[in-house]
Amino acid sequence: MTIRRQIIIGFLLLLVSTLHAERVDSLLQVITQLESNESEEELLDVLYELLRTYEKKGDFTKVLETAQNALSLSESIGVVKHRAEILYFIGYGYDRTDQYELALEHYENLISELPGIPVQEGEDRQDIIWRIHDRLASVNRNMGKLEKSYKFQLKALETAENAKDTSNLGTSLYQLGSFFFYQQQYTKALEHYKKAQNCFDNSDNKRMIYACVAAIGTTYGSLDSLEKSLEYNKESLAIAKEIDYQLGVAYSLSNVGSTYIALKNYDKAYDILTSSLRMKEESNDKWGQIGTLRSLAEMFILKGDPQKAIPYLDQAYQLAVDIKSKPRQLELIDLFSQAYKRLGDYKNAMTYMESFIGLKDSVLNEQTVAKLGEQKESYEVKQKEKEILLLQKQKEVLERDQEIEQLYNYIWTVLACGFGLLLLLFVSRYRTQKRSSKALADKNEKINIQNEQLQKVNNLLSETNDLLEENKKKIEEQNKALESSNEDLRNFASVASHDLKEPLRMINSYTSILKRRYEPLFDDRAKEFMGFVVDGCTRMEQMINSLLDYSRVSLNGAVDKFKLIQSGSVVDIVQSNLRYSITKHSATINVDNKESFPIIRADQSQMMQLFQNLISNAIKFKGERLPVVHVGCKTEGDTHTFYIKDNGIGISKENQEKIFDMLTRLHSKQEYEGTGIGLATVRKIVERHDGRIWVESVEGEGSTFFFTVPVVEVAEPAAN
Repeated sequence: MTIRRQIIIGFLLLLVSTLHAERVDSLLQVITQLESNESEEELLDVLYELLRTYEKKGDFTKVLETAQNALSLSESIGVVKHRAEILYFIGYGYDRTDQYELALEHYENLISELPGIPVQEGEDRQDIIWRIHDRLASVNRNMGKLEKSYKFQLKALETAENAKDTSNLGTSLYQLGSFFFYQQQYTKALEHYKKAQNCFDNSDNKRMIYACVAAIGTTYGSLDSLEKSLEYNKESLAIAKEIDYQLGVAYSLSNVGSTYIALKNYDKAYDILTSSLRMKEESNDKWGQIGTLRSLAEMFILKGDPQKAIPYLDQAYQLAVDIKSKPRQLELIDLFSQAYKRLGDYKNAMTYMESFIGLKDSVLNEQTVAKLGEQKESYEVKQKEKEILLLQKQKEVLERDQEIEQLYNYIWTVLACGFGLLLLLFVSRYRTQKRSSKALADKNEKINIQNEQLQKVNNLLSETNDLLEENKKKIEEQNKALESSNEDLRNFASVASHDLKEPLRMINSYTSILKRRYEPLFDDRAKEFMGFVVDGCTRMEQMINSLLDYSRVSLNGAVDKFKLIQSGSVVDIVQSNLRYSITKHSATINVDNKESFPIIRADQSQMMQLFQNLISNAIKFKGERLPVVHVGCKTEGDTHTFYIKDNGIGISKENQEKIFDMLTRLHSKQEYEGTGIGLATVRKIVERHDGRIWVESVEGEGSTFFFTVPVVEVAEPAAN
């Protein structure tokens, strides 16, 4: 037996061990027989059977693995058997494991490759085409590409109607219901879901019956019919358990939990939703996890505890970014805004509201709505053309029958034929005119319905524009309020610098007089106390100066007043300012590739403060070694990244974020002097320049501080 065959046999044995118990024995017998007969083509059949079994179980990771192995075996033995189905299931595996970009690429390649793949015995090529279009519609909808989603769903619906396939027609109606649901057209969504359910009521497709019942329950919840919502959601849960559809159980639990939230039964909702989340995490269903995490966040917001909602929203938003789903991101950004508003953090609330408006415009704008309307109209025009063509064919058949009848009557009796011909022509014209009138009336009625729908869309767009205009006015009012607040802060900083320093100067002055006149009279204890007073005054003055420096970072003028400066010259000035400290501590300052230091747009005094703070810290926290500091810059894309690397005492991992907080000290003032405000000021300077700052460190081996500033186009000389 070849090594490849041994690997395939081993893979099959591993797979069947996880299938339903009643199928394991029979599949083991098949594999054993194939192993003895060395029948690779039959091995391909077994892999295909395992593939379909995993699809029914809802284990989509195994679907993808099995389909890829089946394709590898098929290509190695040169057999095209099951190729179209296997290629479809590879795309389906990517799709259902939330790898949307790979799924789209694979489905689109399969559409172009499909005509060249021979049709296998018993294979329904129209069904495969329908499935590809159906999944392309679903993936594009999940990614927020609504125009493409609608186009592919109409193609799927047309394919199902042409093939007179009730099951596929029902699934397409279900998907159109989901499309309208995510557009918040809940009444229209409910109509499509119920039509889809009617298609499956007399079938054995329990999976789709479950999907329709679950969707109807969710839609009733969105329409605030909570009792009906709970009834349908519990029914879908029972169906999922009956068919052993574990992922369906997880989704139904999530829907039931969401309904209990609406009914304000929060304790019951929390227990059910956390159970659903665990099941979705075990299935690695990122899309489903986002929905359940969103429901938990909504629950805490409604309970009046929005702080607990934030971690759930953070986790859900990261998953939405991972799967590149703009509709999910839109929902979560809206909830972030609500949560921060409830917390009284209006700055973050406004930031998320602006993000929500921008993302909403990209997901659904006026142009998209217009294109959707055009596609729908195009599809319905095609349907009307088909109806007219059918009427014409019926008319032709009728006229041909009449001609045969006329010829027959002419042979038997000329007089009777003439009379009959006149009568038949009259009846024929009457019937044809009646049918044509009815067809025109039906067409006019549908056109009127389309016009009503377009009017509703226009009304929705008008309301949206009014809301955006209102938000714009609110933002302008808040900006004016912020300008006034900043002016008040400037005045406060000026007053604080005078009123706080004046008492300190008085204490310091009189303490110096006491020390000069009466120090010979002091005992050692009194001298120690006098030292504490002088030291306290000095540290208090340093603290006030540091706090004022911190407050002035954001009050020092608008960023449009930044100037182009040479960052290398700033480093030279800082080295000169720190010459005493460098000499005192025998420090070595190495500027790496100084010629690579860029011209940046910045506040020069704050840049000097930034470099001076970081380099002086590198010298101060030197430990027992002579300090060696490296300063450099690297440019990648549209970002300059500066670094200050030292060989000092380092920073523990748990403190690497904490050090940038206000008044945070990791050491006593006896060990290292400082106010605990310097790095908070540094971070504020970096953020004011649209950058970010972080540290990488190993305790006892040194630290490297990084900060970024944007790349700018240099069209004027830089200031030195």
